[in-house]
Amino acid sequence: MVHQVISTYNRFGVAAVETPGKGGRRHQYLTLEEEKAFLAPFFSRAEKGEIATAGEIKRAFEAQIGHEVDESTIYRLLKRHRWRKPVPRPVHPKANQEAQEQFKKTFAATVEVAIATRPAEDRRPVLKMAQDEGRFGRISTPKRAWAPPGIRPKVPRQVIRESSYVYAAIAPEQGLMTSLVLPRADTAMMNLFLAHVAEAFADYFIVMQVDQAGWHRSKELQVPENIRLIFQPAYSPEVNPVEHLWEELREKYLHNLVFSSLDGLIEVLCHALSQLMADQERLRSMTFFPHFRIEA
Repeated sequence: MVHQVISTYNRFGVAAVETPGKGGRRHQYLTLEEEKAFLAPFFSRAEKGEIATAGEIKRAFEAQIGHEVDESTIYRLLKRHRWRKPVPRPVHPKANQEAQEQFKKTFAATVEVAIATRPAEDRRPVLKMAQDEGRFGRISTPKRAWAPPGIRPKVPRQVIRESSYVYAAIAPEQGLMTSLVLPRADTAMMNLFLAHVAEAFADYFIVMQVDQAGWHRSKELQVPENIRLIFQPAYSPEVNPVEHLWEELREKYLHNLVFSSLDGLIEVLCHALSQLMADQERLRSMTFFPHFRIEA
């Protein structure tokens, strides 16, 4: 073979031994544009989180080209168009997308209205904060974990209905946070927490974003003189930066853990909250939502 190639090259030059090569999609069923058109009907379903399995896409693909293909063909097709398989982001069925967008757009103006209510002699700097409560209990659900080939991790699972609440307030721009672990979510506990925040940040006038939970709007709620509350739209946890704190706690500190007592859970929560409170840059990265970036 080598002698033949050399002989051919010597007689006819480079053009005689050049080949078209084997790269590229030489045996494609559909062009890239045709593939995009094929996947288009699945886009709206993907946005709504409806499950479209590889088997279902495979059957639709086979119907279009008129013969069977291997399942790997479908996986290559999806990879080619950069499809992936993320966990859907949960949304409340009563959530109002327009109200959420309006809240973000008018946040700065709402903060200004809240600031205008403070006494004229109060010259403390304004601190924009977000507040929320997260429930943490002893019910455990195994979650995905990295493991080498051949090993299937084993994690204990229990259903014990004991829980506590973490109350947290974060100043996203500065990466500041304060929190308390309390036994219940009600007006009395919220009064304790607001008093704690007012004391912890006594050098500031605080404008605090909260959701519309009953204990946030109660007539018995005692709001300290240096705090003003701003209410986010109902059923809209995704506009509250503190939600990312709960995700961080569950993913990084409580992942696949089983607690023999509620005290053990609270101990881990306190340790995790202390670590996060000390890491201002990490907090800022997690919670500095765009509507908090607007100067008020």
